[in-house]
Amino acid sequence: LAQPRYGFIEKETKQKGRDVVIALDTSKSMLATDIAPDRLTRAKLFSQDLLRFLKGDRVGLIAFAGSAFLQAPLTLDYAAVTNALDEMDTSVIGMPGTNIAVAIAKAMEAFGKAEGQTRALVILTDGEELDGDGIAAAKQAASEGIRIFTVGVGTSEGSLIPEINENGQRTFKKYEGKLVTSKLDRPRLTEIAQATGGFFVSIGPDAAKEIFQKGIEPMELTENGV
Repeated sequence: LAQPRYGFIEKETKQKGRDVVIALDTSKSMLATDIAPDRLTRAKLFSQDLLRFLKGDRVGLIAFAGSAFLQAPLTLDYAAVTNALDEMDTSVIGMPGTNIAVAIAKAMEAFGKAEGQTRALVILTDGEELDGDGIAAAKQAASEGIRIFTVGVGTSEGSLIPEINENGQRTFKKYEGKLVTSKLDRPRLTEIAQATGGFFVSIGPDAAKEIFQKGIEPMELTENGV
């Protein structure tokens, strides 16, 4: 009489959120120590801080140097993003250099073509773009409704870039026999962000909070299928 039934019914639920991609520079210059303990470590700590502010927002992760790679596609699984973040180092991208333009292009690919979706790209780098044209790429991203926020990782005074030579000894990077000093390119990063309606911040204890509260949080919430 009760007519018990077994099985399950799939139901799609909607959750309000935004799409946020974090692009992390993993070039050798991120080993510089003008930001203690080094630039890459601080960038990863910033990313962890930002994840704590994001609730209901899908997050993706990109590593870039001379080329770019999608480490984690857009997801609500923050643990997976954190694990991908932990695995990032200066060996994940084989091509040397810093190409912000390819990082932006990879982010545009990760966001896809969904119209009406609120999309933010957070780029962490020292801004020493040796290849590509990040400003032109930013303008293209803006035309697709992507807002970019840049986080400067480094100082204007700069620092030597540590490396290990063929004898296993710790030394510093040289170019044409001269030591290379890597410096933060604040003007370039500011221009890239402003081209999309975003803004630049220097990395620091409250940088993630500022990016979220002044940049990402005011952006319109949209429905994400879960």
